Amino acid sequence: MNNSVLDRIKDTLESLAQGDVKMEGVWYGACRETKLDHWNYFVFNRLRRSKATSTSRSDNQTYYEVHVVHEDYIPEGYIDTVIHALEAQSDPHTKLKQTNDDIHFNYTFKGNTSMVVEIATITFTHPEKRC
Repeated sequence: MNNSVLDRIKDTLESLAQGDVKMEGVWYGACRETKLDHWNYFVFNRLRRSKATSTSRSDNQTYYEVHVVHEDYIPEGYIDTVIHALEAQSDPHTKLKQTNDDIHFNYTFKGNTSMVVEIATITFTHPEKRC
């Protein structure tokens, strides 16, 4: 496993994709696959980077979004599974913590069908210390 936060997110989501809830893949920024059998996948991205507050022990924080995309609906409890997997990390260089932001749900249709696709967006933060 790499020391990059992005690599860690990707590796963790790829492991989850092979678990009980089968996902088609993991993409950074946007899903680039045009011919998926099922629209069940993860997309993750950087959201923003900001200076930490004066009371924080870190200098900066980078925020990441993880989008869980699933046909019909995301199975109950799966969002918590994703959160726990991404927060479970012993390496302080790639530590992630869910923010207090709400988890937002959006909906779209799968291509030119009437199949509804649910998208949950979870925001995480990574505190950074200067070298």
